[in-house]
Amino acid sequence: MEKMGFGTVTSTSKTMKIIDTEKKISVLIVEDDLLIQKIHKAMMTKFGTEVQLAANGKEAVDLFLSGAYFDLILTDLEMPIMDGIEATKQLRSMGVTSMIVGVTSRNQDSEIQAFMNAGLNACYVKPLNAEKVTVVLNELKNI
Repeated sequence: MEKMGFGTVTSTSKTMKIIDTEKKISVLIVEDDLLIQKIHKAMMTKFGTEVQLAANGKEAVDLFLSGAYFDLILTDLEMPIMDGIEATKQLRSMGVTSMIVGVTSRNQDSEIQAFMNAGLNACYVKPLNAEKVTVVLNELKNI
């Protein structure tokens, strides 16, 4: 076992599981698709994080405007009301320093690059899996 800043990490086959965290990592999942919300929430919960959901970028921005804070924001690209690019730009312009990870069904380089240019730390194609979550959480501890 290797001790990391946010908990104990045990390695099993190709995945790593975060257990016994000293401070739970707070995650905001910004996603309009209810099935993807459930999948991502279940995945993040298995890694011991506290999860809150927002159905679009405006809800995410409003949460931060009301004083909420999250260590990690997982945001979809395409959503009604406010998409992931606009939400990321607004959050960064508000001074939000949380790790923001884009999660999209799009895989064209130009679309992913535009999303990254909005201020993302990383971007993954949906759905998240244990390996992607492990990478994100390990990156988060290094921020």
